[in-house]
Amino acid sequence: MDQQDRFRGLVRSLSRPLPSPLTASAPLDAHYLTSTDHFTISTPSRKVVITALGDLSTLNVVKSTTPDPPKDHVQKKAPFTPGYSLVGRVVKNGPGCSQFRLGHIVACLTLYDAQSDYANLPQRYLIPVPEGTDLPQATALIADWSTAYGLASNTGRVSSGQKVFVHGISRAVGYAAMVLCQSRGAEVYGTCSGKNFAAIKKLGATPFAYTDKNWIQSLQSLGGADLVFDPLGFESWDESYSILSATGHLLGYRGNLATLTGQAERSVLWPTNKLLARNLSFCWKKTTFFYITRDSTSFRPDLEKMFEMQRKGEITVPIKAVFGMEDIKTAHESWSKATGLGSFLVKVSDP
Repeated sequence: MDQQDRFRGLVRSLSRPLPSPLTASAPLDAHYLTSTDHFTISTPSRKVVITALGDLSTLNVVKSTTPDPPKDHVQKKAPFTPGYSLVGRVVKNGPGCSQFRLGHIVACLTLYDAQSDYANLPQRYLIPVPEGTDLPQATALIADWSTAYGLASNTGRVSSGQKVFVHGISRAVGYAAMVLCQSRGAEVYGTCSGKNFAAIKKLGATPFAYTDKNWIQSLQSLGGADLVFDPLGFESWDESYSILSATGHLLGYRGNLATLTGQAERSVLWPTNKLLARNLSFCWKKTTFFYITRDSTSFRPDLEKMFEMQRKGEITVPIKAVFGMEDIKTAHESWSKATGLGSFLVKVSDP
């Protein structure tokens, strides 16, 4: 039995808890579906449905059907996936699709259509997964590690001897950023839960607790950080800016502070405008709001490069926990509670 056959069961990885923009009344696979006039046969399937705005009680797994793929889409049954991305086997081709054979294993940053047994996906966004690639690790590379790679390589341009500060250094993206920055010769610091301090120290980085704010004075006493990666947003971006060196670069992304502190959700629009407005000041410091998109010209080559790095053993992606599809609520709840490093995976179904 080869590597791909061992992982035929559908799996998805949760890099963060379900954000409020996804708490809509429509099923998650509705994003890619068009008029039913395009379809002839429906495939029995299970999918996650969010029935209303609210907490995790609105998250349910239901039996449904997935229509045949429309033009320029293929249908996949995915062995492994992270939050809104997946790795899977092509099971049907829609009209106009000829790039992938049935059974071909591909990766996709799906955005919304991952949490079901089958998904119809645009062919142009599918990326072949090379033979010999570890499929669970490949899944985490699509969103978590692609984000980290963009931070460290394309935008941050980390180089040897720099001091890099990473918030959430024990989480999926933060861990990946730490590894990639260290591979470039940087000295890495960051915030994480105290229960993960020992693991982070063992990996050669310096951890701090976010809540006591000692990291601010500590980094300032060292002359500041050359780069700060901050997914929290809001007031945290102000604090992160304060620890930059005279020529430092703050890369803000997401806006997860409410998840960490338990506060009510807030719009990240104003904090983002404030972050970018700092570039108008007369100093050498720089700020960027960072995000990845599957339409970026760098997304595909970066992911292909990481697939090759994983296959060669140059990087290893830790998997924090694996849940069954029936435990989807527990998987979301555990995102901020589990000890350890890396990504979550959820086994959805067996073939």
